[in-house]
Amino acid sequence: MTPAAAITSLSMLTCTVPAFPTQHARPIPVGDWEHIPATTNGEVAARLTAHGYAVLEGSGVPGPGPATCLAQVLGLGPAYIPPQYQGHAYMDDGGVTRITADATTAGHPAFGQTTSQPLHTDGTLQRIGEIKTTLMLCARPAASGGASQLFNAAGAFAALLNADPAAAAALTALEVLVRTSNLPDSHGQTSIGPAFAIADGRILSRYSVTSTDHYDPAAVASPAALDRALEFLRGTAQPGTSYYTEVTLTAGQVLLLANDTISHGRAPYQDSPAEPRTLYRALFTTSCAAMKQEA
Repeated sequence: MTPAAAITSLSMLTCTVPAFPTQHARPIPVGDWEHIPATTNGEVAARLTAHGYAVLEGSGVPGPGPATCLAQVLGLGPAYIPPQYQGHAYMDDGGVTRITADATTAGHPAFGQTTSQPLHTDGTLQRIGEIKTTLMLCARPAASGGASQLFNAAGAFAALLNADPAAAAALTALEVLVRTSNLPDSHGQTSIGPAFAIADGRILSRYSVTSTDHYDPAAVASPAALDRALEFLRGTAQPGTSYYTEVTLTAGQVLLLANDTISHGRAPYQDSPAEPRTLYRALFTTSCAAMKQEA
């Protein structure tokens, strides 16, 4: 899939733009992680298509194995391992990352921190739309805080495109978003590309606003239009708007994200030293099987 860079009108879209619900639906029950019902696939696909995210809930001890079992049922295939993560203690052989504030994640600037994490798209060092799905399974929640903050970047971009096409066009410039890795052994690896694009009639996003993301005014025809676009997105990525919501996972719950349309961040949290917050995360270059059948 090679996405086009320019989006000039909402008429170019043939797929539904995700919209957050006014309140969260009940988590989809999956029962025992090793015996997940096949019907789970369709329920998850419906929520991902409509809202860009889905919450599931399983029984038993959550961990990297259950995350892999769920991925198999959803037809996601093997997890994608970013090259810069390979060989680190927080990454297992199956491509599942253990995210917790202990010595195993000390080499990652975000995984081992209890501070807030700004909105971002996973896999921003890869090309736009490559990492389609993010799976986060909660083994142990924080003592307090740690909510996942979700921003419907694709939906907000669609609204911007309708209200200010020139501003939206600035975010599709081929070199507008510059991401530089801050991992210790990445040697400052950089990825340059659009913040938004279109492929197969749907909006793709890699919208991120971390300290390693930079929007280059020299890459666009109108820096003023880029400023308007970024201000619009900052305004819509706020609590109280229809483009922002939060999910606080409990033990045994999974958050599935359409990573190529929904940006996410994390609120700060406080840990219990004896029982630190622990998530298992996996990235996939595919969407769940039922979504692929509908496309």
